Amino acid sequence: MSANIGYVTGTGTAASLDNPLVKILWSDQLHKETMSEMFFDKRGMMAPERGDEAAFDRKANAPIIVKDDFTRERGQRIRLALRKQLTTNRDLAQGTRQTNLVTATYGPNTMVGNEENMVLYDMEVIVELLKHAVAFDTPEIQNLRTNFRMDAQAKEALGDWLTDQKEESIIDAFVDGNAAHVIKSQTGVSTAGHPNKHIASSEENDAALAAGDELDTAELRRMYAWARTNNINPLRADGVEGYILLAPVFAINDLHTDTVYKTAFENAAPRSESNTLFSRADHKFEGIYIHEYNRIRKPSSGANAANVHYCMLLGASSLVFGNAGKPRLVRRKEDEYEDRYGVGIKLVFGCARSDFYHINNNDKINQSSAQWSVFANSTI
Repeated sequence: MSANIGYVTGTGTAASLDNPLVKILWSDQLHKETMSEMFFDKRGMMAPERGDEAAFDRKANAPIIVKDDFTRERGQRIRLALRKQLTTNRDLAQGTRQTNLVTATYGPNTMVGNEENMVLYDMEVIVELLKHAVAFDTPEIQNLRTNFRMDAQAKEALGDWLTDQKEESIIDAFVDGNAAHVIKSQTGVSTAGHPNKHIASSEENDAALAAGDELDTAELRRMYAWARTNNINPLRADGVEGYILLAPVFAINDLHTDTVYKTAFENAAPRSESNTLFSRADHKFEGIYIHEYNRIRKPSSGANAANVHYCMLLGASSLVFGNAGKPRLVRRKEDEYEDRYGVGIKLVFGCARSDFYHINNNDKINQSSAQWSVFANSTI
């Protein structure tokens, strides 16, 4: 047996009492570290891919799209295509219209040789193996010393761990482009910052954020205006349209001190939208549906890093979650005459941000989400 691995960690209150020959009477109730269901699934933010949406009539969708193609066809990558709209005679600037149309598009003029090239973009979801295991000595003794079976608890703990890792992978994908275990395993995959990065009050960078750059109604209106004018895919359900914002508790605390916000909610009638995405929001304000979320990422260094938070503004199809199968429990084979019990869990999956790249170059567009840095007055 391994010298540094003994019985269940914490079975003795003191070294003199931790004798494996002494039977300890345990309570029938096992207290576990809190681990709730995966936030995104619980809030109805995950759904199968639909695709084929019309350019000017986008379908209602979820922020996270689940792809199960890996389970039907072999392969470590799945590629999603995006066809851009034609731009001839279209002024890309907001609110303008040019009258100098392309000659070939009106009257008797010829179209031969004046065709517009169709532009295709694509993105890849890469899956990779994620695994973990637990082990302990002499399972017979372990089960005698407790009123619950340790092998069953090991499997449940691994299931909780995997749920936690899947949720963290979604946040990895939003901030870094791909799940962390994919980035670490695949040599050709590296972290990539969000192409739609915005900072509260239009500050120059995260380090410039300070008091006065909190999450407030002015910033919420700015988020909504940016999303609409940049054609970010909105979420639609039951006649309600809008965007989801995931923000930390500290930022929500600041929002509650905003005078406009407090006045609006004191005078507003109760909202009763019935759709899953919006009715479970903690806060709603002018098209932004706000959820408190305690896993919002922060910068690791820099001025005021402890007070800066990367809020997540999500529209339809912001992230793609790829499954390559179902979680699988495995047993350790080297059991030392069954004196050593080990069980592991494995799953091949990946998650990617919906960044579409031009097929022939590195031009990148994201029409689904934004990372929004805000300052929070409170911190731990």
